[in-house]
Amino acid sequence: MPKREKSKRLQVVITEEQDSLLTKTAYQLSNPERLVSKSEVVRLGISMLHQALESGDLDPEVLKVLEEAAEEASE
Repeated sequence: MPKREKSKRLQVVITEEQDSLLTKTAYQLSNPERLVSKSEVVRLGISMLHQALESGDLDPEVLKVLEEAAEEASE
């Protein structure tokens, strides 16, 4: 029997808008045979960001969104 992958729990505070985006994305990725959870959407997003960074394909607009979010948080 294969070893189970260790996992960690991460708790973050998100806005209503971000929660809505997670819900919509999970719904769009789901189909009658397979429902996709919001946690799976987050894990997929992490993988996609990592791949984009590693390959140098990260859209500069993504970085702008991160900078804007940091500025809003500091206000």
